[in-house]
Amino acid sequence: MKKSFYIFLACLAVGSALVFASCGGGNNPSETPTTAPTESTTAETKPAEKKTSNELKKYEKSFIKGKNPVYGVWKLSNLDYMYIIFRNDNLAELAMGSEGYFSKYKIDKKAGTLTVQLLPGSIDGIYNYEFSEDGSELYLTLDGETLTLIKEKKYTMIPAAPKKPVIDAELLGWWENADGMTYYFGEDGLMYNNAIARETYYTYSAENNKITAVYNYGGDMDENLTYKIKEDKLIIDGDKYSRK
Repeated sequence: MKKSFYIFLACLAVGSALVFASCGGGNNPSETPTTAPTESTTAETKPAEKKTSNELKKYEKSFIKGKNPVYGVWKLSNLDYMYIIFRNDNLAELAMGSEGYFSKYKIDKKAGTLTVQLLPGSIDGIYNYEFSEDGSELYLTLDGETLTLIKEKKYTMIPAAPKKPVIDAELLGWWENADGMTYYFGEDGLMYNNAIARETYYTYSAENNKITAVYNYGGDMDENLTYKIKEDKLIIDGDKYSRK
């Protein structure tokens, strides 16, 4: 359903945000749904009142709070459309727009090193690290070369909520499958998916057992999903989820 991360790496090497969109196949998902549209759920879809949900904001902020000065969002000084997010669950994230890809990282304060592999051949290795005096910059040095990261306070992966979202009330809330993958559907027309190796924030509409979800990755792209709800079970393109 998502483009390959290796295609993403190849696109990054070209050095243009516009190339990311073309590598993603424009506004079409890379795979077609595996499940045929099903009959409508009993709940009627409707335009939702314009509301601002803090659910995803709280979720996003919860992973970058803490005493460690490395936690938070950092902008690459040489790639101002790419961001690195160091989270308090030892996940580093390479993000652009409303999508990000995960890797583990490790800090050894005694040795003064930060180990991370986000982008093989580029952001990859055991770095000596230090902060600027005011903490606004992070310097990662490896083999005599220094990568400068700039603290970013305004960047968020969450898109603006649509003005008149069409929602299905039965979809609302958090869902999780047996592998730990999660979906969230908000009354404000915002949607979230954590697929273990990546996370994506969307705007969405849900009608007639079909979800149209729009995310940004160097340009707006959309995914088209089919779903069915029975009691507290959700089936999206053949995958089963339970309410959290």
